[in-house]
Amino acid sequence: MARRRRSRRRGALPATFPLDGEDIHREILVRLPTEPSSLPRASLVCKQWLRIVSDPGFLRSYRAHHEEPLLLGVFVDNWGYPLFRSIHTYPNAIPQERFLLPIDEWTGGGWVLLGCRHGRVLVFNQSRNEAIVWDPATGDRRYVAAPPELDEKDKYVINGAVLCANTDEDYVHGDCHSSPFEVVLIGIHSNYRPVFTSLYSSETGLWGDVISIEIECPHMYSMDMPSNLIGNSLYWWFDGEVEGILKFDLTTQSLAVIEMPSRFEYYSSRHSFQILPAEDDGIRLASLSCQIMEIWERKISSDGDVDWVMQKEIELGVILGLGHIGGMENLIKAYDEELQFIFIRTIEGVFMIHLESTQCSSKILVKMVLMVSFIPTALSVLQWVIWR
Repeated sequence: MARRRRSRRRGALPATFPLDGEDIHREILVRLPTEPSSLPRASLVCKQWLRIVSDPGFLRSYRAHHEEPLLLGVFVDNWGYPLFRSIHTYPNAIPQERFLLPIDEWTGGGWVLLGCRHGRVLVFNQSRNEAIVWDPATGDRRYVAAPPELDEKDKYVINGAVLCANTDEDYVHGDCHSSPFEVVLIGIHSNYRPVFTSLYSSETGLWGDVISIEIECPHMYSMDMPSNLIGNSLYWWFDGEVEGILKFDLTTQSLAVIEMPSRFEYYSSRHSFQILPAEDDGIRLASLSCQIMEIWERKISSDGDVDWVMQKEIELGVILGLGHIGGMENLIKAYDEELQFIFIRTIEGVFMIHLESTQCSSKILVKMVLMVSFIPTALSVLQWVIWR
């Protein structure tokens, strides 16, 4: 009996070149989730996987594949020392020792933790009038002396910001370790006015002109919340006999003061505030009082008139699922610019709320850190944030 010939299937796809073994492994590994334990655990499987996940080219592909950074934890402001606290549990918890600034830097005291952004942390020594720009991922430290104009009698630095200076259109912040950076310092006279600022560029190693602005506030009590980068401007909320928002335009290097909603003119002491981004590089303001958080947006009409409009009201007892959760103990403590999470301190612990979806994560920190300052953080594919 004649053998039956196997007919070739019509319309078959053209032959493709198979990936070699290592390429297949790379394609698998690049899809691992961004939990902190994913790549370290994969590296233990075999020498080939260790070699792949250690390759800088693979890490760039991994970051590109996972567009959203993962929040690693927070930096607790421990008398100016940036003490890392992971927000994850085992096996994704990151040891505190992984991100330690050498303690010998802390001799003499006078340190203030000012903020972190684009993978770098900014601390300032008021007695030495010097900033340290620290990259926790690489351990690199850069020392920047404050401009002489902020080292004069009766002037001192009260806040500041650090940011990556790479402004290429297609650049994605995350792997900024080798990129140039900028530092902005905010100084004040001992009589609380005027406010001074200057911008430092690591590319030139120079400070720009020191500029100032008069604030119509007889006494400024504090400006201790970290800055917010919205568009090409930095914003700080300040507290005093009159509250307001200080804006520094990075392009024009100019200062401006933005008035708060009139509703808070006399009752701001009962609220905690957080500056938030809005569409078209506008700004919003979150106000928390007891269990109610209001979101306000600053609107500018075609005629140039400015007004604050309330967008929405959030009942924390409902969102957090805790029912009655206390009164004045509830405070806004931090905000993550990349992932748009706001950190709320309650008598039950610290919670993260995603503002756009109003979805709440589980409790991330317990009472042991409730009374200290604090800054959220992520690293590379991840972002840093600071808690105060």
